[in-house]
Amino acid sequence: MAYTEELLLPSCGIIYSDTNFDGIVKVKPFTTKAYKDLLTGNASETALKQFIDSCLVDCPIKAKNMNQNDLLACLFKVRAITLGNKLRTQIKCPNCGKVDDIEWDLTNIDVNYLFADEYPLKVSLPICGKDIKVRFATGYDIANAKAEADRRAAKFKKDPKDFMQVYTIVSMLDVDGKDLIEKAEWYEDLNPCDAIYIDEVISEMSNTFGVKMTRDEKCSMCDHTFETVIDIGSDFFRPYSVKSLGIASKKGNLAGIA
Repeated sequence: MAYTEELLLPSCGIIYSDTNFDGIVKVKPFTTKAYKDLLTGNASETALKQFIDSCLVDCPIKAKNMNQNDLLACLFKVRAITLGNKLRTQIKCPNCGKVDDIEWDLTNIDVNYLFADEYPLKVSLPICGKDIKVRFATGYDIANAKAEADRRAAKFKKDPKDFMQVYTIVSMLDVDGKDLIEKAEWYEDLNPCDAIYIDEVISEMSNTFGVKMTRDEKCSMCDHTFETVIDIGSDFFRPYSVKSLGIASKKGNLAGIA
């Protein structure tokens, strides 16, 4: 049986109300095949989520349906238990341009966990006075919003981006049992102050839980302090040699060793 470690997702499973889920997942190291499949998929969003799924053991939630903050936590855990918790990278000082080497400890990064007495969050709109409920967006919500935005864009011969913002927002709302399209129409008929209030609530909620991706660094040359972000780029999951082959060479010429 493969080695596994448990991970408590930042959402604590609260946002997946349609499942019997305590927020704890079992994670195993990724395999060579999984890494090659990720590269074959050009590390696309779909390939990345399939990669994470291959590392989750008996998980009731597919990576494609996870909230982005939970997905990031899985990425960090998978990387740490497979390649080690140290992530070495480079940063460039925005003040003087000096490049420094830094190291992140992926097992010692701050995480904010979600704890809610009541979920979804009940909100009273300030102008119309209506009570609605606001949820955190899951991957399932975002996928539905994108699918509807694509359908509407094709129908009206517009860019899907023209619809995506509204559908993403309303996918997080519970309003009298309305479906996605009905909620979008309701939202666009609101007083602008109520719509802005909803946007502000969602923006504030987005920082409630998740992995802290930033920290302050000081430049080794000019002492300028600036914020840096963990780079989940092409090197994040790249395997590296952990042991020298012990093969040496000596200089010489065609006559033999010098």
